[in-house]
Amino acid sequence: IYFTFDRNYVLGACVAFHSLLKNISKEYKCHMYVLHTKLLESDCQKMKRVVDRFSNATISFINVSTYEEQLARISPKGHFSKEIFYKLVAAEVFPQYDRIVCSDVDVVFKDDLTSILSLYQEDDFYFAGVGPIENSRMDVYKKKFSDDEIRILEHEIAAGLLFMNLKKIREDNIQQRLLDYYLKNYNRFFLPEQDCIILTCWPDIKYLPMKYVVPNTFYSLDMNGREFYQGNTQFAGDNAIALKKFNDALDNPIQLHYVGFNKPWNSLFVAKQRHWMAEMVDSKCLWLYISEIPYNFIVLRIKRYNVSRFLKKLKNRLWV
Repeated sequence: IYFTFDRNYVLGACVAFHSLLKNISKEYKCHMYVLHTKLLESDCQKMKRVVDRFSNATISFINVSTYEEQLARISPKGHFSKEIFYKLVAAEVFPQYDRIVCSDVDVVFKDDLTSILSLYQEDDFYFAGVGPIENSRMDVYKKKFSDDEIRILEHEIAAGLLFMNLKKIREDNIQQRLLDYYLKNYNRFFLPEQDCIILTCWPDIKYLPMKYVVPNTFYSLDMNGREFYQGNTQFAGDNAIALKKFNDALDNPIQLHYVGFNKPWNSLFVAKQRHWMAEMVDSKCLWLYISEIPYNFIVLRIKRYNVSRFLKKLKNRLWV
């Protein structure tokens, strides 16, 4: 399993790693990798101390600065860091593996992830991920994408947890297609790596059961009487059965994903925050959390809002 993130996510990574390893079956050896460009040795040591508590786990840090030149002309969107690009290079970075899992670190694992390894063993696909429960986001895409592209985007898979068939990606030279499309179309994307994956790899994708990634925002949804997206094979068919699957996933998530800018370590009153806080304490990261409060709660927010105000003013001036 590998992860890719910048220095703003080191605390989140420590908590995610602890929750992952705490729940993984002791029958498995977990080889963990972090793809990065600017992590400090002190950052790596913080994460290594967490992983070293588990005898069935190892962690390696891979500097992927060789790809930096390709990213020189693009800048991060919203709360997404440029590191999301490295979700697309696994086939080249990990030649020793036929399949691999990639996960975000703004998460808490609540159950054993190794069950994913038994899925789609005989199937040809490039990526597997959790699909949409509704088809409500496509209106925002109409300004930048054609009708044919939107019909593909409707089948999106969440990029917070991806199960990748590296062997198939190599056989069909899909990585180069991903990289070329990402760099050429980045300005059009709303969810960059996610949009890129579905537009280049559809229909060779698979849907994971929703329990593998449950966004914390889903707990405020009332899906009673609402139609589930029929393009997602996990929810297609009888709506009552789909509703039961949805509620079962909420009750028994494997991964709880804290989506958006507001994370449990930089905001208050985030949905399901208590799960992350409990895991943070259990992972012995309380002092790290306290020491980073000024930066996470104040500095990051000031930076974000200053940029937001600047972009809003620029947009208004250009509009006039």
